[in-house]
Amino acid sequence: MIEPNWILLFSTKRGRWWVRLLACGRYHHVKAIAYLPAMRAWLFYDVKFNGTRLMVAGEDDPGAPAFLHDYLDRCDLLAMPRLPVPKRVAPHAGFWCTLAMKHLVGIRTAALRPDRLWRDSVAAGGRPYDNGCDEGSRVAAASTTSPQARQPSDSVLAFLKAHAQTSSGETWLDEAALVRQRSALVERLRARIRALRARAGGRRRRYSVASSVRC
Repeated sequence: MIEPNWILLFSTKRGRWWVRLLACGRYHHVKAIAYLPAMRAWLFYDVKFNGTRLMVAGEDDPGAPAFLHDYLDRCDLLAMPRLPVPKRVAPHAGFWCTLAMKHLVGIRTAALRPDRLWRDSVAAGGRPYDNGCDEGSRVAAASTTSPQARQPSDSVLAFLKAHAQTSSGETWLDEAALVRQRSALVERLRARIRALRARAGGRRRRYSVASSVRC
């Protein structure tokens, strides 16, 4: 089983006027990407108003570099830590990109827009990509128009792949480990039941002795 380490991509691309109105800030969209080292593949997760896209592209696929370049174009990158899954008693109302990314990385925030999500993600331990330029962590598109030449820079790829290796990005659970976990849980439950029975038996004995004395 593989559990990805996600990187959130906050896009500064200007969308339609009503998208800009709803976003109301620097970022107009947020999506996610993860690198899977064992599969040598990229995992893409993008939620829009017209549907959800979940895609896998092999690192050696001919069209992967150009697609990856376009997917990262004009985005600020934020590598998210592995967070515990929040416990909720009610579902979120609505479903759009900001809420989808909140669900994906498990961050506790009231953010409804990408700008607020960026700030809260950084506060939760998110690590921005720093390219050493004044424009911050943004990944800019190359000026070339050749599809074959469109590909992310080596530094961006290194950042994406390095995050995939952190915090045990790949978790493999074998059958023996699962059996040991189940056995330990069953044994704890049995010990708890024996303790409850012993306690209940002691109470019954004390009640019987008290009853005989009164008689």
